[in-house]
Amino acid sequence: MQREVVFTGIGGQGVQLAARTLAEAAMADRRRVQLFASYGGMMRGGNSDSFLVISDGPITAPPVVGSAWAAAILHHEHAGELWPKLGAESIAAVNSSVVDPARCPVEPGFDLVEIPALDIATELGSPVAASLVLVGALVARTNLVSADALLDSAASVLPSYRASAAAANRAALQAGLDLGEVTHPAWDLVAT
Repeated sequence: MQREVVFTGIGGQGVQLAARTLAEAAMADRRRVQLFASYGGMMRGGNSDSFLVISDGPITAPPVVGSAWAAAILHHEHAGELWPKLGAESIAAVNSSVVDPARCPVEPGFDLVEIPALDIATELGSPVAASLVLVGALVARTNLVSADALLDSAASVLPSYRASAAAANRAALQAGLDLGEVTHPAWDLVAT
């Protein structure tokens, strides 16, 4: 079984960090992973997307996916191309601090999780960690990766010159994990 997760936002929101954090946690959980990053020509303000495939066996989908099981949507500006990739059984965590959930085109059966990620990250003193609050909330609802692996990845994904951000990033992930319980399990209970 494999799960495709897409991330979208604008440059500077931490889209790439969020995707890499989830990918590292999946590898720590001994799953197979493919990650593809895509971003516009601008470093800040342009589109930023990531495509992540996590599997308990060989990966059969390319990392740029035509359909997705889950999404993390940090900003609405470039999300238009993402919505058609999500089906009736999909789940999307939406940064409701920025994205108006009423404007999200969802199908019946679609699980739209509204998370005020930027507000929560700001309360934690680290607004740049909003993407990690969103990832934590997505994991809380799906068990896509273990909470321990996710929290441990907060430090392992950072370059040495950013190591001081590990504690704030871990706090943001924990805040997201604290926002819910499993409603959309990623894996069969017998598969680990």
